[in-house]
Amino acid sequence: MNTLKKNLEQREKPELIAIITHILRQEPDLQWLLTTPLPTSSPRKALIDPKMYRQQVQAAMSVGENQRQRKRHEVQRKLDAIKYIADEFVKYEDYAAALTIYEVLVTEVIEHFNDYRDEYVAFSVILVGCIDGLDSCFAGEEDNQEMRMHVLRTLFAIYRFYTDSGMDLDEDIPGLLVGNTTSKERQVIAGWVRQALSETKGRKWSTEHQIREYGAFLAALEKVDQK
Repeated sequence: MNTLKKNLEQREKPELIAIITHILRQEPDLQWLLTTPLPTSSPRKALIDPKMYRQQVQAAMSVGENQRQRKRHEVQRKLDAIKYIADEFVKYEDYAAALTIYEVLVTEVIEHFNDYRDEYVAFSVILVGCIDGLDSCFAGEEDNQEMRMHVLRTLFAIYRFYTDSGMDLDEDIPGLLVGNTTSKERQVIAGWVRQALSETKGRKWSTEHQIREYGAFLAALEKVDQK
């Protein structure tokens, strides 16, 4: 990738336009990239349209619908490409732009997880892959309470989805939410956990594992503030 960047930097503007034009002839689905801010070292913060990214995520998922024409790992490749943009925004410390994309990815993947059962691995990779980026957004916006709450809500959404689905999550989201938050933030998170626990107990198909998981998380949150 570094070699590619150096190569492009050496090209004149007309050459770059010609290259982009040829690429878009072969891959017309990429034209949307010309209408949205992309990660750069510019000090100006990018204003990201979540609707546009939502459309791109849904389009990436729909690749898996046509079993006859789809390529192996194509859904994951397309979703990874979208997540890469968010990761690059993190690299340039544009955390608001990155968070917007991570939120869209997490929300859409969770909402459509069971609609594309063959993409279980691809969706899991994306959800877990968003955790580090979200954590970086949280750490990078120490004084922005509104953004921090957005990050916490998104991380909790991942955690709750895995817990309610009975799937194992390799990342320790409870550890992140307990260890890196303020007392007020933990109180808010505890409210989310209590609600999840209450709703879980009210379901006929809830499991002891889910109840135990939420109970342990709630106890950990309360224990920190008792010290």
